[in-house]
Amino acid sequence: MRRYVGSQVTDGGAGIVLGADRWLRENRGTTQGPVARIAGWGHGNASLHLQDKLDASADADYVFPHIRDAISDAFSRAGVEDVFELDGIETHDCFTVSQYLAIDHFGITKPGCSGEAIDSGITGRDGELPINPSGGLIGGGHPVGATGVRMLLDSYLQVTGQAAGYQVEGARRFATLNFGGSTATVVCTVIEAG
Repeated sequence: MRRYVGSQVTDGGAGIVLGADRWLRENRGTTQGPVARIAGWGHGNASLHLQDKLDASADADYVFPHIRDAISDAFSRAGVEDVFELDGIETHDCFTVSQYLAIDHFGITKPGCSGEAIDSGITGRDGELPINPSGGLIGGGHPVGATGVRMLLDSYLQVTGQAAGYQVEGARRFATLNFGGSTATVVCTVIEAG
């Protein structure tokens, strides 16, 4: 690990307003600006200790099965059958290796082959499945507690066509993957244009 493969901890903040589908149906005409919805979500936990996580994955296809499970739960709730049904992903790339982890666990490549997706350009801003078109944590800084909300906000901007300067053309469905405590807790969401 070297200096430029890790995000810098920064100050920052982000905010979103969450509302129930029922409220939106009843108040659609009074809502200002475009709306997006959380179509699916998944959450998982694991021990903070690395050895416990390695023991849990000894017979699994993925290094962190709880991450794959959270992604699968979000996809199931959102009706996503294949990762390439997404238009992009905002993931927690606190270190470059975290993005490789996301590529594997989202199923973009087989486990251990994530470098192929990067080398082929699949995950580039103009690729088949852009990852972190916002610049991610390495490009924009890591305001720790605001990181997950910032990823939701960037996904909202993408699916509503408002991501000026980094818009993925035609984006209607984005996913987020956020984790903390060395993947001890993980959340995946699927955001769709409302």
